[in-house]
Amino acid sequence: MIVPIRKMGDPCLLVRSSEVAAGDFNQTELLQLIQDLRDTQHHLGGVGIAAPQIGVNKRVVLIEYYQRDTTRYANVGDCPLRVIINPEIEFLTDEHAVFNEGCLSLPGLRGKVSRPAGIAYKYYDQFGELHSGEDFGFFARVMQHECDHLDGILYPFRMQDLRSLAFIDAETSDAAS
Repeated sequence: MIVPIRKMGDPCLLVRSSEVAAGDFNQTELLQLIQDLRDTQHHLGGVGIAAPQIGVNKRVVLIEYYQRDTTRYANVGDCPLRVIINPEIEFLTDEHAVFNEGCLSLPGLRGKVSRPAGIAYKYYDQFGELHSGEDFGFFARVMQHECDHLDGILYPFRMQDLRSLAFIDAETSDAAS
């Protein structure tokens, strides 16, 4: 089901979300939340979405994108659906990369955000299986952006210079999610 997105200023977006309990994996409520997130993300054309964005303060993120489906991202490759629950991120480098990010919770706005270029991550999927890996590309940026939502952080809070925050046509920008 497509669910309305919470916008910047909504208290739900400003608090740390709760862990998903071990007994909740592969249960109807969690699986329905994941389906709602996926339906909403696809409807809005995002590359990632976090549960707080639809009013659920649980540590659940979905990331899914295919280069063929978007004109906004050049050479980012594909990321088949990843259901990310209770994620942990570790920065692998002091090197940062700047990108003009966007967010479903700030429609039409984009701003330049500097983030660590490489991450190591681990998370559980909807069945309770542990996944881990490293990334230095677009996925690393989207993962950091979406995990920020789980801690009540929106990308403008990460911006070093708010002068780059601007309304931009979503079809021609290089937004992150």
